Amino acid sequence: MIKIKEFTFNPIQVNCYVLYNEENKCVIVDPSCYFENEYKLLEQFIEDNNLIPVELIATHFHFDHLMGVSKISKKYNIKLSGHENYTLLFDKFNIKEQIQYFDFDMEIPNPPSKLLKEGDIVNIGSDMLEVIHVPGHSPCSIALYCKMQNMLFSGDILFDGSIGRTDFYCGDYNLLITGIKEKLLVLPENTMVYPGHGATTTIGTEIRNNPFL
Repeated sequence: MIKIKEFTFNPIQVNCYVLYNEENKCVIVDPSCYFENEYKLLEQFIEDNNLIPVELIATHFHFDHLMGVSKISKKYNIKLSGHENYTLLFDKFNIKEQIQYFDFDMEIPNPPSKLLKEGDIVNIGSDMLEVIHVPGHSPCSIALYCKMQNMLFSGDILFDGSIGRTDFYCGDYNLLITGIKEKLLVLPENTMVYPGHGATTTIGTEIRNNPFL
């Protein structure tokens, strides 16, 4: 069974999730540590629970979700995974340009070594997460869905009462709305949604209350 530890990191308040189980394997979703104390919090949790990080996943390739990639990758000797469409952002709005635009300073991470696509399975030992590709906020945005436990890690696709912004390079409002309705809102209404920013919600709550949907 997957357990969840949520951290909120960096000045943009990105939710970083450590997903782990009784086999002591863990996946780090959106490694967004920025300040030194944030790295220490994450590392201490992993150490206290005797966890072995087996996967480092970016739900998309906007800089705020990648701030801790370089250091965490080196610390645990794990490579970054992300959707294969990340290359579309590297043409005109790559990480270096993003951090210059938003006036941040961070180590530029290496490109992902493992490329994900719709329907791929991410394993945490014997537990599984399915990759759901929903472009619109970015061309490489993915959600991770655990059917057995009715859990969805939605990145910046779907929020509590909102959706990902679409005014960045390669953003597409209609594509995002269509993807959410066709791929996420069809999940069971009691599915817990763990977004890239803000509070948790459920699919049923968003069906009934989200003003964008």
